[in-house]
Amino acid sequence: MSNGEDGAAACGPVEVTSASEGGRVATKGPGGFPLRCGIALVAIVSNALALNLFVGPSAGAYPSYAGFAPALAAVVAYGVLLIVSRKRPAALGGPAAAGGAAGLFVVGALLVAGGYVTQSTPASLVGWLLATCGTAWVVVMVSLTLSKVEPKLGFTLVLGAFALVYAVAAVVVPALSVAPFGRLPLFGFYVFTFAVAFIGAQKAGRAALASFLCEDVASTDGSLRPRLPLVCAVLFALGAVCGYTAFVVFGTRESAGVSFWAVAAALLIVIVVSRFARSRTDAVFHFGLLLVLAGLLVVPFIAQTTSGERVALVYMSNTLLTAGSECFALLVWIVLAVRGARYPTHALVTVAGGRLALACGMLAGLVLGLVASSFAAVNPLVPDMVAVAVAFVLVAYALVGLRRFSFEESFANAAAPIGEARAHAHLARSARASETQQSVESPEVPSPQVSLAADTAASIECACEALAHTGGLTVRETEILKMLARGRSAPFIAQELVISQNTVKTHVKHIYAKLDAHSQQEIIDLVDETSC
Repeated sequence: MSNGEDGAAACGPVEVTSASEGGRVATKGPGGFPLRCGIALVAIVSNALALNLFVGPSAGAYPSYAGFAPALAAVVAYGVLLIVSRKRPAALGGPAAAGGAAGLFVVGALLVAGGYVTQSTPASLVGWLLATCGTAWVVVMVSLTLSKVEPKLGFTLVLGAFALVYAVAAVVVPALSVAPFGRLPLFGFYVFTFAVAFIGAQKAGRAALASFLCEDVASTDGSLRPRLPLVCAVLFALGAVCGYTAFVVFGTRESAGVSFWAVAAALLIVIVVSRFARSRTDAVFHFGLLLVLAGLLVVPFIAQTTSGERVALVYMSNTLLTAGSECFALLVWIVLAVRGARYPTHALVTVAGGRLALACGMLAGLVLGLVASSFAAVNPLVPDMVAVAVAFVLVAYALVGLRRFSFEESFANAAAPIGEARAHAHLARSARASETQQSVESPEVPSPQVSLAADTAASIECACEALAHTGGLTVRETEILKMLARGRSAPFIAQELVISQNTVKTHVKHIYAKLDAHSQQEIIDLVDETSC
């Protein structure tokens, strides 16, 4: 985003409420509670699952033209959204954008339904193109809303949404598959989930976008930009894996099916394991990688078995691949949400660019699967060799390409955790609007030689939380208070939080006023005197 009229026009009053109670942060995102974000997540994940289930069986061998259409449309849609996010970001939050997305989906859905009934491939092709373009806007809005949710809660929302979707799918999908009128009930479920996601994301997503645009205007340092190429490279690789596994699962083996209960159980295991892991995000990635590798390594044995054993192995491979690819899919939601919160002035570009890279990767994975399948007529071992090659590339990529890369460490120096960035934007705008700037004693001087050897990190944390609760400090002010209590200087705080030194001084001024302190030394003394 660029600072300008688009951002200024979008800067209306944004409601921000945050409270610190007993060390826990409760955050209300713009436009609604995190519950709304959770509902939208469940709906959009269900929408993607319904799309995969409907496209293949409804149009013959997968991926047919109708099967490729959503993947191709996603590339086009996110490419357009990326261009708009750079040129006129505020336009994506306007009523025209919301109406356009809804209109595209409605027209596309009607064409898909008509194409299914009349067996018209052109109608289905155009319909999926339009419907997917409408869905792309909803996905971006849900991602921006998730960026405004407190990080731990956001992580739980994403994992819980995926697990809930597959638990419900284990009951709903078999019922829909035996319902009358063929695949139309499943398509009705696809339309219904879009409507729920659209309603849940419209208000909250547009408010989140307005908040990010306002932060762009309030920013005093435009030099901080996300390393988008690195993020896009990782997301492209994840997308390629997801696209290839989608072809393997829903391609020529859809009749074997997938155990939705097993996928839901695997996702629940991810939730439990990640709670005890030092790096929750990396735990999700590694668990998903193991599942995909296991599913791919089963593929070569399928051709060597009898018909009964073959169905069992295909069923197991499909389930493993689906569970692993869904781990990657939920990881994408987490990565883009955290990166959006880390770089709020580039949140929209990050989300749109990341989704574009993912869509390109999925399209490449589908093409790879199709090419491998086309050579099966020449040599039946080609698809198996490709599966083993993909498994090898995954291992090599994880051990070599990502040897020193950690999702968790890339988030460690976040400018603001998810949901806390709005406090910075609100205070920055207030500081810019103020006509009188009172000078405060600069916290840039080296910290006083105060002995903190006897104090543990836990005691400082507890004392700061108590002071923050008593003085009514915001989440961002509490974060800076903890750094001041440890003797950190303004340049260090600015670099650690990826904000300007002027913004740090503004926060320090508010902290001094609320705690009736006049220097950093008095802040340290207050922390020392506060008992938990």
